[in-house]
Amino acid sequence: MTVITAIRSAFGFLTRLPVGPWPLQNDLNGISAWLPLVGIVVGGLVGGLTFISSLLFPPLLCGVIGCACWVAVTGGLHLDGVADCGDGLPVEVTRERRLEIMKDSRLGTFGGTALFFNLAFKAAALTVLAASGSWLLLLTACILAGLLARSQIFIAMRFPGARPGGMGEAFRQGTRPVHALIAAAVTLGACVLAGWSGLYALGAALAASLALLLYARRRLGGVTGDVFGCTVECTEWIVLLTFCTAL
Repeated sequence: MTVITAIRSAFGFLTRLPVGPWPLQNDLNGISAWLPLVGIVVGGLVGGLTFISSLLFPPLLCGVIGCACWVAVTGGLHLDGVADCGDGLPVEVTRERRLEIMKDSRLGTFGGTALFFNLAFKAAALTVLAASGSWLLLLTACILAGLLARSQIFIAMRFPGARPGGMGEAFRQGTRPVHALIAAAVTLGACVLAGWSGLYALGAALAASLALLLYARRRLGGVTGDVFGCTVECTEWIVLLTFCTAL
């Protein structure tokens, strides 16, 4: 497997960006090494489009456009995890039943509510950042949101799996320690370059992801691919909100 194939496979699996007609790898082996790059590109595209929109439209519309871009670029991949976790984690049933609920493709009331607030927080934060008039702040916030969110997957992989053979288990098996070390170095370096706001965002991301992962472990006995996706989504808007406090 070449580096180019691994990068194309990472973007092909985690985004809806065009990666060319050439064959991709048929497993997740090594894809996690490129999670930071995927996060940077996704965040950069969202931040760039939101800023361009701010030159033409009011801030509120820019926030919605930026949020829609986020969904379009990722194909809503992680939103499924938000909905499933919203439906399954809070209900007072057995662990086995929670896992069944999360595997059900139908959307429940709690899942729909979780989706609404997830997108609302993102759109609201992007609106505030667009209204600030600082393209650098907006772009930095979006890039770090994408980067920090996907870096939390390495933390999630340290938790036991709740369901054998799931997507979370596949990611775990295809990841080597060096991948996590590279992601940690890139993430920490980016946060340091962003100054105090970047370091605050790092702390907020770690606190939020650990809280969600610990809650999932208590409710499910471990984590699943849905929990991975929910962690990514929640970390993104947590980081955006952290940058909003810098205004």
